Amino acid sequence: MSNDAKICRASRAFVMMLLATSLCVATEAQAQNLPPLATHLNPSETALILVDYQYPFTNPAGDSYAVVRKDIEGGMLDRTVKLVRRARELGVWVIHVTEGYTGDYRELDPTNPGGFHRFGILAQAFKTGTPKAASYPPLVPGPNDKDLILAPRIQTSAFGGTGLNEILRSRGIKNIAVAGFTIDVCDYATVTAGYDLGYHVYALKESMAGYTQPLSEIMLHSVYILWSQVLSNEDFIALASPEGKATR
Repeated sequence: MSNDAKICRASRAFVMMLLATSLCVATEAQAQNLPPLATHLNPSETALILVDYQYPFTNPAGDSYAVVRKDIEGGMLDRTVKLVRRARELGVWVIHVTEGYTGDYRELDPTNPGGFHRFGILAQAFKTGTPKAASYPPLVPGPNDKDLILAPRIQTSAFGGTGLNEILRSRGIKNIAVAGFTIDVCDYATVTAGYDLGYHVYALKESMAGYTQPLSEIMLHSVYILWSQVLSNEDFIALASPEGKATR
């Protein structure tokens, strides 16, 4: 048996174990009469956070395009454009979070053994104001859109050094939906940070791309359920619509 086959088999077993655990937890919750999950999200209390829809991931010439190509060619970007358009129509606050650095990366420590920033420096990626840090054009807000574009960040989480938490609190936001790049890095950091800050977090699986496979897929369908509710774009939009919809 190949290593990939062994990994897939182990992954399936792990997911089945987590699903069984989730079922037991749900049954116990019902027995304890816990409040039900929300069947409607007030759009004025909800934000859609778009993480790193930028050139390195979204442009075929980008340094990281190859690793997310499968998700993008599967329609991830087109689905996100439709998602954002509908969210704006409903009054959900769309927030753009990007990564960006000065030209010489002076804000970073190149001797840090962690690879996140070292890889970026080696690729000379995400230099603010350059094409390598540019946002994905179809998602750039128009003159009548009320989106918020945060200053570029240097941390993995959308909450890291951006003032996002304080901004959301000032607007009375209680629910956040997370989409973007990538499932196993910045999306995950944003989801866990949001959960720890007390937000109700919704991970939009159809508008996320994974950096490492099969790890990303395993995380999305197992680990993410500890910190968020994983939804399709359609289910999220339904929750934020006037009629609402029972959550899954």
